[in-house]
Formats: sequence, C-alpha cells, structure tokens
Amino acid sequence: METGTSELSRVFARQIAERKLQLPSMPGTAAEVMSLCQEEATDARRLSSVIHQDQTIASNVLRVANSPAYRGQVPCASLQQAVSRLGMQLITEVAMAVSVRARMFANPTCAELLQAQWRHSVLVGFYTKEIARARRRNVEVAFLCGLLHDVGKAVLLNNVDRVLGSSELSLPVEEVFAAVHQQHVAAGALLAKEWKLPDQIAEAIACHHRYEDAQSFADMAMTVCFADMLAHLISPVPLAEPVTEEQVRGHDVLVGLNLYPDQVDALLALRERAIEVAEGMQ
Repeated sequence: METGTSELSRVFARQIAERKLQLPSMPGTAAEVMSLCQEEATDARRLSSVIHQDQTIASNVLRVANSPAYRGQVPCASLQQAVSRLGMQLITEVAMAVSVRARMFANPTCAELLQAQWRHSVLVGFYTKEIARARRRNVEVAFLCGLLHDVGKAVLLNNVDRVLGSSELSLPVEEVFAAVHQQHVAAGALLAKEWKLPDQIAEAIACHHRYEDAQSFADMAMTVCFADMLAHLISPVPLAEPVTEEQVRGHDVLVGLNLYPDQVDALLALRERAIEVAEGMQ
C-alpha cells in the first residue's frame, strides 16, 4: 500500500469509523482509583490498598511522590503515607498518570514520539489545573482533562506497526506525526467511549482544538485549549508547529476564560514548576 501521509491518515480514519482500531483496556487500578475518589467515605487506607494491588503502579506512585516535584523534607516510606501527605486528589492524578503511561505510552515502535507526547500531556494537565485554580474553578478533574486531551495520539501511535506492518516501518517520522495529528481527536473520542470516561473529560478530548463546538463543558474545553498553548510554548514538541509568547498572549480564548495579562504572567512564571512535575512523571 502507499505509505504517504494522506494514505496513512485515510487508513486511520477508516479504522476509527469501522471501530477496528485496536484500543487498550482501561487499567483496572486506574478505574478503581477514579471510582474510589468519587466516594465521600474513601480514606487514605482504602486508596493505598487499591493501588497496592498493582505493584508496578504502586512503586511508580511512590517514586513520583518522592520526586523533587512532590517530596517533603522526609521521603514517603509507604503508599498510605504518600496519600496522607499529598492528599487524595493528587494521589489520584499520579495513580491515573502512571497507569495510563504504562498502558498507552510504552510501545517501542514509536518510543521517541510517545515520550515527547507523554511529556506534553503532563504539562497540559499541569496547566489545565493551574488555569482552573487561577479562575477559582473546580480543579478535581482538570488535571485529567489536560492529561488525556491528546490520548488519541497515543492510540494511533500504538497502532502504527499494525497498520503498516513490520516491513514498512521506514515511513518518515514526519509523515507518521502528520497522520496521527489529523486523526487524533476522533481516535481519542473513540477511546473515551470505550473507557466510559466522565463527560467532561470526553468533551475536552473532542473539543480542545475547537472549543466553540463544546456542548456542555465549553469552559473546560477552553481551559485545555489554552493549557495546550502554554505547554507548547514552554516545551516545544518535536515536529509540532511552534508557539510564540505573542500568540499565547493574544489568543482569542483569553476572552472566554476572562483571563487578564497579570494572570497570564503568573501562569508563565510557573514554567520551572511545570517542567519539574513533567520530569517527575517520567
């Protein structure tokens, strides 16, 4: 078959339309953590017990909790201690992040693209939460909306070898990236249905490039859109179109978000903290 960008993009589009794209199942631990944290009666002991069921996730949650981005003066020696120190919300974010990374971002075929995409996703999650905080909005699902906004790219990158076949993996990386970019929103929307993600997250995935199309959570779609811009500015993604500070400060979404120049200044000043968090999640 032809291996140009348009052909690969058409194959992806056809697989999405016919629901033949191979999708990973939602990590069981992540689903349990998300469910537990929506219950008022959940405590640190119950949450740490669930995370302990998956030793890979447990060890990674503890590693992230002890990274420079989160650690206190004394390292956390146990998951329960980490949950108690960092809080339910933050541990939920960390557990979801390490679960998704292990399931979605570990394919060696497109390792470099997936690694760059993971870093970008964490940065967008960080900024989505910080924008929501600056606007005094609910931050409980903000990080996950940002973290998962481009999950369709991971889905497609994990299907590249299946689409092309091992003998044709010499396709230029620029062409792969372009095809993935063209179809990632549709792929992400398909995964959101498969995983039965909360409506707010599903709409952020579907509308972060076209927030005006959001039907129920336009505010979050705009927030993710601007977080995406900030992430591209402070840490450009290879092959992606670069973003300038002038574009960030003049973006139309600022009107809808009612963000003032001093608030944008404050968000830009979080650059080092954002990078520290992204590095802690590697």
